[in-house]
Amino acid sequence: MKQVTHFHPALRVLHWLMATAILAMLFIGVAMVSTVSSLHALLVSLHKPLGLMILLLVLVRLWLRFFTATPPLPRSIPGWQRGLAHLSHWILYALMLAQPLIGWAMLSAAGYPITIGAGIVLPPLLPVNNDVYALLR
Repeated sequence: MKQVTHFHPALRVLHWLMATAILAMLFIGVAMVSTVSSLHALLVSLHKPLGLMILLLVLVRLWLRFFTATPPLPRSIPGWQRGLAHLSHWILYALMLAQPLIGWAMLSAAGYPITIGAGIVLPPLLPVNNDVYALLR
């Protein structure tokens, strides 16, 4: 792969789009679990599709990351710091993949369907488990 000095523009756009979406999810999630007002239903209806969007965006981002050149870290960084930087980078990717999947699995186990626009219902990831259902009620 050729040497580059900047990240691909699509990776930069995805980075900032995902950063915004993840921060929005954080605030929506906190507000969603701390309110019993009429806003709760609206927040839940925003939370589910936004989680799915984050899952799809991280998959696109990973695909781009594997197939586009990225700039190297500065040579002045010691090898152990370079290794930790790469490790933390991949841990963040794993967490960005895991979090939406965990939410989807929890809702599946509780028996709640995930409905996104136009009446599309996502298949459950796990069978219904009454113990999980009791926790989420």
